Amino acid sequence: MFSKNDYVYEIYKEKSFTKAAQKLYISQPSISAAVKNIEEKIGSPIFERTNSEIRLTPIGAEYISAIEKIRETENEFKSKLQDIYNMEIGEISIGATGFISTYIMPGIINRYTNLYPKISISLSEANSSYMSELIQNDIIDIGLDCLDEDMDFYDKYPLRKETIMLCVPANLEINNKFKQYQINPEDIYSRKVDIQAVPSVPISAFKNENFILLKKGHSMYNHASKVFNENGIEPKIVYTVDQFNVSYLLSESGMGACFVSDTLFKYSNNHKNVVAYNIDDRINTRSLCIIHKKNKYCTKAMERFIDVAKEIIKD
Repeated sequence: MFSKNDYVYEIYKEKSFTKAAQKLYISQPSISAAVKNIEEKIGSPIFERTNSEIRLTPIGAEYISAIEKIRETENEFKSKLQDIYNMEIGEISIGATGFISTYIMPGIINRYTNLYPKISISLSEANSSYMSELIQNDIIDIGLDCLDEDMDFYDKYPLRKETIMLCVPANLEINNKFKQYQINPEDIYSRKVDIQAVPSVPISAFKNENFILLKKGHSMYNHASKVFNENGIEPKIVYTVDQFNVSYLLSESGMGACFVSDTLFKYSNNHKNVVAYNIDDRINTRSLCIIHKKNKYCTKAMERFIDVAKEIIKD
């Protein structure tokens, strides 16, 4: 009954027989005939066809649900089958934020592919909210993300505890008041400074400065919002951006302050136009983790990737 389920599922996704046929490289009459044949077998139409849109019938919705269960079972079987071949064949799909993809992931992937050259890796770049969607929908196997709260719908493998810091353009006049609190990013990179041993400054001291924030959906946005709310600050936001890297580069160019993690400075060098501060805040840490869907079968390819990530990401 489900031998042509790819046809039905593609129409469901594309909301169009024509687009589905194009995606599957078959003619529209062929895909229409296949769907009609399935509908005759189940004794009910799958789609309601109108001039403006294609919608699922109640039976069609049940049919799609069955297809998705079949696909989930097939994917789990493929994952287990990869183990049988002892890493001789296989694939792994990974998601990571822009910063992690740029500065951390290359080292992990390079090490992993040297150890397991026959495992294919695909990498998707996504912010925190979109990565959650990709994981929950089984589009990616695992993600690297920063979590500042307990999320029970993930299985998590902590890699390191990050310190959230304030990054300020070095040429701002306010820096003259807090020289004893400043942390040189170069010292963080070279591991010459114990960040936690440096006294913190209150965020309220910077309430009149310009800020560059990430947009909603990023964990750093959530952190910034909590900090401002708990200190009764209405920040002067000059830019909101999609990428952690962009917020930092704007800050480095002198446009305003932004929040960063010490991971930025630990895993990338040449930060000459900014200074960093510890912020007097009780929520100044978060965990950099590998995450995957709760109770998802963890293949050997995934297990080995986690091992390599733990080896690469260490203080």
